[in-house]
Amino acid sequence: MLSPQDLDDVFDDEGFLEERFADVQRLLLGPSPAPRADTPVDVPSSRLRVTVRPDAPGPLGRCSTLRIDTSSPVAPAAGRVELVLADDGSLLGLADAGALDGWRAAVPSGLAARYLAPPGPQALGLFGAGEQAWACLLVLRRALPSLAVVRVVGRDRARTRKFALAAGRYTGLTVLASDDPSAGARHADVVVATGGHPPVRADWLTAGALLIDQTDTTRPPRLARTAVRGVRLAPAGRPPATGPSGCLALGEIVAGRALPRRAGADIVHYRSADLAGWNGLAAVAGLCQAWRRDLGTPLPVGRSGR
Repeated sequence: MLSPQDLDDVFDDEGFLEERFADVQRLLLGPSPAPRADTPVDVPSSRLRVTVRPDAPGPLGRCSTLRIDTSSPVAPAAGRVELVLADDGSLLGLADAGALDGWRAAVPSGLAARYLAPPGPQALGLFGAGEQAWACLLVLRRALPSLAVVRVVGRDRARTRKFALAAGRYTGLTVLASDDPSAGARHADVVVATGGHPPVRADWLTAGALLIDQTDTTRPPRLARTAVRGVRLAPAGRPPATGPSGCLALGEIVAGRALPRRAGADIVHYRSADLAGWNGLAAVAGLCQAWRRDLGTPLPVGRSGR
Protein backbone atom coordinates (compact mmCIF):
# COMPACT_ATOMS: atom_id res chain seq x y z
CA MET A 1 0.00 0.00 0.00
CA LEU A 2 1.38 3.40 -0.98
CA SER A 3 0.68 6.42 1.22
CA PRO A 4 0.86 10.03 -0.01
CA GLN A 5 4.43 10.24 1.31
CA ASP A 6 5.37 7.02 -0.53
CA LEU A 7 4.00 8.48 -3.77
CA ASP A 8 5.95 11.70 -3.23
CA ASP A 9 9.12 9.65 -2.75
CA VAL A 10 8.40 7.64 -5.90
CA PHE A 11 7.52 10.49 -8.25
CA ASP A 12 9.93 13.15 -6.97
CA ASP A 13 12.90 11.38 -8.53
CA GLU A 14 14.65 12.91 -11.51
CA GLY A 15 15.22 9.66 -13.41
CA PHE A 16 11.70 8.38 -12.75
CA LEU A 17 10.12 11.68 -13.83
CA GLU A 18 12.13 11.76 -17.06
CA GLU A 19 10.81 8.29 -17.86
CA ARG A 20 7.25 9.46 -17.18
CA PHE A 21 7.73 12.58 -19.32
CA ALA A 22 8.80 10.19 -22.10
CA ASP A 23 5.66 8.09 -21.51
CA VAL A 24 3.40 11.13 -21.91
CA GLN A 25 5.29 12.25 -25.00
CA ARG A 26 4.93 8.77 -26.52
CA LEU A 27 1.17 8.81 -25.87
CA LEU A 28 0.92 12.25 -27.48
CA LEU A 29 2.83 11.21 -30.60
CA GLY A 30 1.78 7.58 -31.02
CA PRO A 31 -1.39 6.11 -32.49
CA SER A 32 -4.31 7.66 -30.67
CA PRO A 33 -7.23 5.25 -30.28
CA ALA A 34 -10.41 6.78 -28.97
CA PRO A 35 -10.31 6.77 -25.15
CA ARG A 36 -12.68 4.39 -23.42
CA ALA A 37 -14.83 5.84 -20.69
CA ASP A 38 -14.51 5.08 -16.99
CA THR A 39 -17.35 3.08 -15.44
CA PRO A 40 -18.70 4.54 -12.17
CA VAL A 41 -20.73 2.24 -9.91
CA ASP A 42 -22.62 3.30 -6.79
CA VAL A 43 -22.49 0.69 -4.04
CA PRO A 44 -26.00 0.08 -2.65
CA SER A 45 -26.62 0.87 1.04
CA SER A 46 -23.31 2.68 1.39
CA ARG A 47 -21.65 6.02 0.71
CA LEU A 48 -19.10 4.45 -1.61
CA ARG A 49 -18.61 4.88 -5.33
CA VAL A 50 -16.40 2.53 -7.31
CA THR A 51 -14.89 3.66 -10.63
CA VAL A 52 -13.43 1.05 -12.96
CA ARG A 53 -10.90 2.41 -15.43
CA PRO A 54 -10.23 0.48 -18.67
CA ASP A 55 -7.20 -1.75 -18.84
CA ALA A 56 -4.12 -0.42 -20.61
CA PRO A 57 -0.66 -1.82 -21.44
CA GLY A 58 2.19 -0.97 -19.09
CA PRO A 59 5.36 -2.33 -17.48
CA LEU A 60 3.38 -5.20 -15.91
CA GLY A 61 1.31 -6.06 -18.96
CA ARG A 62 -2.30 -5.00 -19.33
CA CYS A 63 -3.56 -3.71 -15.98
CA SER A 64 -6.69 -1.92 -14.86
CA THR A 65 -7.39 0.28 -11.87
CA LEU A 66 -10.36 0.36 -9.55
CA ARG A 67 -10.97 3.51 -7.54
CA ILE A 68 -13.04 3.67 -4.35
CA ASP A 69 -14.36 7.05 -3.19
CA THR A 70 -16.44 7.94 -0.19
CA SER A 71 -19.27 10.44 -0.51
CA SER A 72 -19.20 11.33 3.17
CA PRO A 73 -20.02 15.05 3.56
CA VAL A 74 -17.92 15.17 6.74
CA ALA A 75 -14.64 13.99 5.21
CA PRO A 76 -15.01 13.75 1.41
CA ALA A 77 -11.27 13.29 0.89
CA ALA A 78 -10.93 10.49 3.44
CA GLY A 79 -10.80 6.89 2.35
CA ARG A 80 -10.01 7.50 -1.31
CA VAL A 81 -7.99 4.56 -2.54
CA GLU A 82 -7.06 3.10 -5.92
CA LEU A 83 -6.38 -0.57 -6.58
CA VAL A 84 -4.12 -1.81 -9.38
CA LEU A 85 -5.30 -5.11 -10.85
CA ALA A 86 -3.49 -7.48 -13.20
CA ASP A 87 -5.24 -8.76 -16.32
CA ASP A 88 -6.30 -11.89 -14.41
CA GLY A 89 -7.96 -9.77 -11.72
CA SER A 90 -5.31 -10.32 -9.05
CA LEU A 91 -4.49 -7.38 -6.79
CA LEU A 92 -1.02 -5.93 -7.38
CA GLY A 93 -1.20 -2.99 -4.98
CA LEU A 94 -3.16 0.01 -3.82
CA ALA A 95 -2.39 3.69 -3.34
CA ASP A 96 -3.86 6.88 -1.94
CA ALA A 97 -6.06 8.06 -4.82
CA GLY A 98 -5.90 11.79 -4.04
CA ALA A 99 -2.10 11.92 -4.04
CA LEU A 100 -1.93 9.75 -7.15
CA ASP A 101 -4.33 12.08 -8.98
CA GLY A 102 -2.12 15.04 -8.10
CA TRP A 103 0.92 13.41 -9.70
CA ARG A 104 -1.10 12.23 -12.69
CA ALA A 105 -2.05 15.82 -13.47
CA ALA A 106 1.37 17.25 -12.63
CA VAL A 107 3.53 15.08 -14.90
CA PRO A 108 1.82 16.03 -18.21
CA SER A 109 1.86 19.65 -17.02
CA GLY A 110 5.61 19.39 -16.52
CA LEU A 111 6.11 18.12 -20.06
CA ALA A 112 3.79 20.86 -21.35
CA ALA A 113 5.82 23.49 -19.49
CA ARG A 114 8.96 22.45 -21.34
CA TYR A 115 7.27 23.19 -24.67
CA LEU A 116 5.09 26.15 -23.68
CA ALA A 117 7.00 28.20 -21.07
CA PRO A 118 8.86 31.35 -22.14
CA PRO A 119 12.66 30.98 -22.42
CA GLY A 120 14.52 30.60 -19.11
CA PRO A 121 11.56 31.01 -16.71
CA GLN A 122 12.68 32.00 -13.24
CA ALA A 123 9.46 32.86 -11.35
CA LEU A 124 6.52 30.58 -10.66
CA GLY A 125 3.13 31.72 -9.38
CA LEU A 126 1.47 28.77 -7.63
CA PHE A 127 -2.25 29.17 -6.88
CA GLY A 128 -3.27 26.58 -4.30
CA ALA A 129 -1.62 24.94 -1.29
CA GLY A 130 -2.86 21.34 -1.34
CA GLU A 131 -1.65 17.97 -2.62
CA GLN A 132 -2.18 19.00 -6.24
CA ALA A 133 -0.09 22.15 -5.80
CA TRP A 134 2.68 20.21 -4.04
CA ALA A 135 2.96 17.69 -6.88
CA CYS A 136 2.98 20.50 -9.47
CA LEU A 137 5.74 22.35 -7.66
CA LEU A 138 7.99 19.29 -7.44
CA VAL A 139 7.42 18.35 -11.08
CA LEU A 140 8.04 21.88 -12.39
CA ARG A 141 11.19 22.15 -10.31
CA ARG A 142 12.51 19.18 -12.32
CA ALA A 143 11.00 20.21 -15.67
CA LEU A 144 12.16 23.85 -15.51
CA PRO A 145 15.57 23.90 -13.78
CA SER A 146 15.88 27.69 -14.23
CA LEU A 147 13.09 28.32 -11.67
CA ALA A 148 14.36 30.22 -8.65
CA VAL A 149 11.41 31.98 -7.00
CA VAL A 150 7.94 30.65 -6.18
CA ARG A 151 5.03 32.77 -4.91
CA VAL A 152 2.26 30.68 -3.35
CA VAL A 153 -1.28 32.08 -3.26
CA GLY A 154 -3.98 30.30 -1.24
CA ARG A 155 -7.35 30.92 0.35
CA ASP A 156 -6.17 30.07 3.86
CA ARG A 157 -3.32 32.34 4.99
CA ALA A 158 -1.97 30.03 7.71
CA ARG A 159 -2.04 26.97 5.47
CA THR A 160 -0.38 28.88 2.63
CA ARG A 161 2.46 30.07 4.87
CA LYS A 162 2.97 26.56 6.21
CA PHE A 163 3.05 25.21 2.65
CA ALA A 164 5.57 27.85 1.54
CA LEU A 165 7.86 27.15 4.50
CA ALA A 166 7.84 23.39 3.87
CA ALA A 167 8.31 23.85 0.11
CA GLY A 168 11.28 26.18 0.57
CA ARG A 169 13.02 23.75 2.89
CA TYR A 170 12.34 20.75 0.66
CA THR A 171 13.19 22.24 -2.74
CA GLY A 172 15.89 24.79 -1.88
CA LEU A 173 14.00 27.41 -3.92
CA THR A 174 12.93 30.80 -2.60
CA VAL A 175 9.27 30.14 -1.79
CA LEU A 176 7.12 33.05 -0.60
CA ALA A 177 3.54 33.09 0.65
CA SER A 178 1.69 35.90 -1.09
CA ASP A 179 -1.48 37.60 0.13
CA ASP A 180 -1.89 39.43 -3.19
CA PRO A 181 -3.17 37.16 -6.00
CA SER A 182 -2.55 39.77 -8.70
CA ALA A 183 1.09 40.18 -7.65
CA GLY A 184 1.51 36.39 -7.44
CA ALA A 185 0.57 36.14 -11.11
CA ARG A 186 2.01 39.40 -12.42
CA HIS A 187 5.57 38.62 -11.27
CA ALA A 188 5.56 35.08 -12.67
CA ASP A 189 6.75 33.62 -15.97
CA VAL A 190 4.65 30.50 -15.30
CA VAL A 191 1.40 30.46 -13.31
CA VAL A 192 -0.25 27.25 -12.08
CA ALA A 193 -3.90 27.17 -11.01
CA THR A 194 -4.81 24.14 -8.89
CA GLY A 195 -7.89 23.19 -6.88
CA GLY A 196 -8.96 25.51 -4.08
CA HIS A 197 -7.13 28.52 -5.48
CA PRO A 198 -8.28 32.13 -5.73
CA PRO A 199 -9.47 32.89 -9.30
CA VAL A 200 -6.78 33.95 -11.78
CA ARG A 201 -7.60 36.91 -13.99
CA ALA A 202 -6.09 37.26 -17.45
CA ASP A 203 -5.10 40.90 -16.94
CA TRP A 204 -2.80 39.81 -14.08
CA LEU A 205 -0.61 37.76 -16.44
CA THR A 206 2.53 39.26 -17.90
CA ALA A 207 3.19 39.21 -21.64
CA GLY A 208 4.59 35.87 -22.81
CA ALA A 209 3.54 34.01 -19.65
CA LEU A 210 2.28 30.43 -19.45
CA LEU A 211 -0.85 29.62 -17.45
CA ILE A 212 -1.11 25.94 -16.48
CA ASP A 213 -4.75 25.38 -15.63
CA GLN A 214 -5.74 22.28 -13.65
CA THR A 215 -9.25 23.52 -12.87
CA ASP A 216 -12.52 24.13 -14.67
CA THR A 217 -12.90 27.66 -13.35
CA THR A 218 -10.08 29.69 -14.91
CA ARG A 219 -11.25 31.13 -18.21
CA PRO A 220 -9.09 34.07 -19.24
CA PRO A 221 -10.76 36.12 -21.99
CA ARG A 222 -8.91 37.57 -24.93
CA LEU A 223 -7.07 40.73 -24.05
CA ALA A 224 -7.10 43.89 -26.11
CA ARG A 225 -3.33 44.04 -26.60
CA THR A 226 -2.14 40.48 -25.97
CA ALA A 227 -3.46 37.28 -27.56
CA VAL A 228 -4.29 34.27 -25.41
CA ARG A 229 -3.60 30.96 -27.17
CA GLY A 230 -5.32 27.87 -25.82
CA VAL A 231 -3.52 24.52 -25.67
CA ARG A 232 -5.20 21.30 -24.55
CA LEU A 233 -3.66 17.98 -23.52
CA ALA A 234 -4.51 16.00 -26.65
CA PRO A 235 -2.54 13.71 -29.00
CA ALA A 236 -1.21 14.81 -32.36
CA GLY A 237 -3.70 14.41 -35.18
CA ARG A 238 -6.73 14.73 -32.91
CA PRO A 239 -8.36 18.10 -32.21
CA PRO A 240 -9.06 18.77 -28.52
CA ALA A 241 -12.47 17.40 -27.50
CA THR A 242 -13.22 20.54 -25.51
CA GLY A 243 -12.07 24.13 -25.50
CA PRO A 244 -12.61 27.20 -27.66
CA SER A 245 -12.30 27.08 -31.40
CA GLY A 246 -8.67 27.36 -32.44
CA CYS A 247 -7.43 25.51 -29.33
CA LEU A 248 -4.22 23.60 -30.15
CA ALA A 249 -3.46 20.00 -29.25
CA LEU A 250 -0.27 19.68 -27.21
CA GLY A 251 0.67 16.69 -29.38
CA GLU A 252 0.85 18.95 -32.44
CA ILE A 253 3.32 21.24 -30.65
CA VAL A 254 5.41 18.29 -29.39
CA ALA A 255 5.47 16.92 -32.95
CA GLY A 256 6.76 20.27 -34.25
CA ARG A 257 3.71 20.92 -36.43
CA ALA A 258 2.46 23.94 -34.48
CA LEU A 259 3.90 26.80 -32.43
CA PRO A 260 2.39 27.79 -29.08
CA ARG A 261 2.80 31.52 -29.78
CA ARG A 262 2.40 33.64 -32.88
CA ALA A 263 4.41 36.38 -31.11
CA GLY A 264 6.59 36.43 -28.02
CA ALA A 265 4.04 38.48 -26.07
CA ASP A 266 1.27 35.89 -26.49
CA ILE A 267 -0.03 34.30 -23.30
CA VAL A 268 -0.44 30.52 -23.48
CA HIS A 269 -3.34 28.98 -21.57
CA TYR A 270 -2.68 25.24 -21.14
CA ARG A 271 -5.59 23.16 -19.86
CA SER A 272 -4.96 19.85 -18.15
CA ALA A 273 -7.18 16.95 -19.22
CA ASP A 274 -7.31 13.15 -19.31
CA LEU A 275 -4.93 11.42 -21.73
CA ALA A 276 -5.92 7.94 -22.90
CA GLY A 277 -3.66 5.32 -21.33
CA TRP A 278 -1.88 7.68 -18.94
CA ASN A 279 -3.92 7.15 -15.76
CA GLY A 280 -3.28 3.42 -15.63
CA LEU A 281 0.31 3.74 -16.79
CA ALA A 282 1.12 6.26 -14.05
CA ALA A 283 -0.35 4.02 -11.35
CA VAL A 284 1.46 0.88 -12.52
CA ALA A 285 4.79 2.65 -13.08
CA GLY A 286 4.58 4.17 -9.60
CA LEU A 287 3.87 0.78 -8.09
CA CYS A 288 6.83 -0.80 -9.92
CA GLN A 289 9.16 1.97 -8.73
CA ALA A 290 7.95 1.53 -5.15
CA TRP A 291 8.75 -2.18 -5.35
CA ARG A 292 12.25 -1.42 -6.63
CA ARG A 293 12.89 1.04 -3.81
CA ASP A 294 11.18 -1.06 -1.14
CA LEU A 295 8.63 1.68 -0.40
CA GLY A 296 5.13 1.22 0.95
CA THR A 297 3.46 -1.06 3.47
CA PRO A 298 3.11 -4.77 2.62
CA LEU A 299 -0.43 -6.07 3.01
CA PRO A 300 -0.97 -9.80 3.60
CA VAL A 301 -3.43 -11.39 1.17
CA GLY A 302 -5.15 -14.66 1.91
CA ARG A 303 -5.76 -16.58 5.10
CA SER A 304 -3.27 -16.10 7.90
CA GLY A 305 -2.26 -18.85 10.30
CA ARG A 306 -4.50 -19.44 13.29
